[in-house]
Amino acid sequence: MQTLADLLNSAEGLTFLESHSVFVEQQQFKDQLRTPAKPNLAGDFDTENTKLVCSGQQIYVDYQQSVLSKIETLRDMEQDEDLLPFFLWVDTDRSGSDNLVTKFAWPGPSKKGPITILPPGTREVETRFATIDSSQLSSAIDRLETFLRQSGEKKEGAKHKYLQLRTFFTNGSAGTLSEFNLRLTDFLLTQVYGFTPRSVLLSDLLDRDYILDEVSFFVDRVVDVVRVFNEATQSLAEKGIDPQVRPLDEGYLPLFYSCEADDTRLRLYHQADGNDHFAVSACKCGQDYRFYLGNGTLSMAELAETDRWSPDVCFPIFLNDLVSGFVAGKSSAIYLIVLNEVLRQVLDKTPVPILVPKSLRVNGNESTQIDSLIYRYFAGQWI
Repeated sequence: MQTLADLLNSAEGLTFLESHSVFVEQQQFKDQLRTPAKPNLAGDFDTENTKLVCSGQQIYVDYQQSVLSKIETLRDMEQDEDLLPFFLWVDTDRSGSDNLVTKFAWPGPSKKGPITILPPGTREVETRFATIDSSQLSSAIDRLETFLRQSGEKKEGAKHKYLQLRTFFTNGSAGTLSEFNLRLTDFLLTQVYGFTPRSVLLSDLLDRDYILDEVSFFVDRVVDVVRVFNEATQSLAEKGIDPQVRPLDEGYLPLFYSCEADDTRLRLYHQADGNDHFAVSACKCGQDYRFYLGNGTLSMAELAETDRWSPDVCFPIFLNDLVSGFVAGKSSAIYLIVLNEVLRQVLDKTPVPILVPKSLRVNGNESTQIDSLIYRYFAGQWI
């Protein structure tokens, strides 16, 4: 199956991407931008008649170039007074959903495995609900010090930089995993880039009426969503392109719920009981959940009141009318093509254009540079 890098490195691939409003050249992308269809999010930024450009990512403890390229792109866009670039930090995924949420990209794993800050027993818990473990933080930063002492690499100012970094791990104000990662991220980006993007937490948007209305609109049409999503996924696969997402099941909903007993993130499923519709799930701890969606027109109003719901990979659909364009990564540039078919065919919306940073043409194997933001911090590389 072809990846994004494969498509970016062939004329046919680039033509295919552009036919789906996925661009590599920033000017082409900017020429397609319009002010958001709905002004709500722009109003939150206290701006109007401005083109909002959104990128996003889970909040990691360390970052590789595939994510940093998106941040670099937003930094470049700051120079354009017609644009308002911002980063959407996703704090609603499981702590164990991606290695870099809790594990350093550098140094590489030793006999003890990679350096990790994963709080015990939280792999299935959203990062916003996972309480950080101070002893785990201390262990991680101690292991980094041991590596630095034993590596033999002499970097100017490395000791001072280590002591600065250490304060984030030992100051006792860790809070949740997402809070810790975001503070550390801001520090590392400032030290390496001299820049941190304007940002929003996904969880902070989940109680906004303009988001809840979009989710309810989607849920009310979920049967057609599943059909079109699966058709689009199959179409990409038939073209030899990895769609980056799997087909949806018949009982699909774009919703998760965090268990009130143990915080486990649970997928909610669509269940009909006569003419009444529900979002249901069961936790291994024994708790069962059932939220009323309605009779006739479906709505997630009851679920929204809990403040414990979160969206799945389809969440960019809920932002489409609130932004002017997306800066995408290796996976999202492809699965946004799938989501855009849902927007067009089911929700009767016009998808916003997508920009892919040029640096994603490289798969990461062609560079001798160690691919880690923490490494760049110690190496003193200003980019």
